[in-house]
Amino acid sequence: MNVTSATQWGCGRLVGSRLGLAMFCLLAIGCSRLPVPIEVIHEDQRLVIRLEQVAKDEGYTHPISLKVADVEKVLKGMSFRERPTWPLRLFGKTAIPERLLRDDELQSLAPYLVEGLRTANPNERVAFALYEPGLNLTDERIVTAGWIAVRDPFFHVGLNYVRSLQPQSPTRGYYPFYPEIPPAPPSYELFFEPQQYWMKDPIDGPPAVQFRDYLRAVAPLGEGG
Repeated sequence: MNVTSATQWGCGRLVGSRLGLAMFCLLAIGCSRLPVPIEVIHEDQRLVIRLEQVAKDEGYTHPISLKVADVEKVLKGMSFRERPTWPLRLFGKTAIPERLLRDDELQSLAPYLVEGLRTANPNERVAFALYEPGLNLTDERIVTAGWIAVRDPFFHVGLNYVRSLQPQSPTRGYYPFYPEIPPAPPSYELFFEPQQYWMKDPIDGPPAVQFRDYLRAVAPLGEGG
């Protein structure tokens, strides 16, 4: 091996080792930020509710006791749309927001979400996944998955998938939180009506529902305050 070849081989090995180390560090950092499943609150063929431990202390005010009807009211006001790509934004093409959850979905979810909030610790959030049958009942289903958390007086909602067609196997369950063959997750924009209660949480950047004021505003006469 001549000097030039030896030098090139040495440089290539050094660059390769550094690239490998960098990729390992990036993977380690990415994996360390994934929420850790703690406890399953409820699971059946239609929905899963579980507690997840977040990577950093978010200071959530959990455990917290809320009424099922109040959680339904907050989530009923939520809508979403997929974040448009830059060409669509350039031409002002944006989709009309759609309601996030139907009434029947809210009635199924809310009691278990309340139970999760009552059980969660300050560094945990309540994750949910809703299932609907796809056109091919044995190989696919439609998944809506996300999470909620409360940092009083703000009610936070996050989305992973909304009415997304996902594969499933009759012999090996497909888990929507960490899918084995994940479709590219779209980026969603969340909205809340009335808009005056959808504001930035001063502790954390993303908007959230100022649910205490909202619930007082919509309470029947004599029940507010």
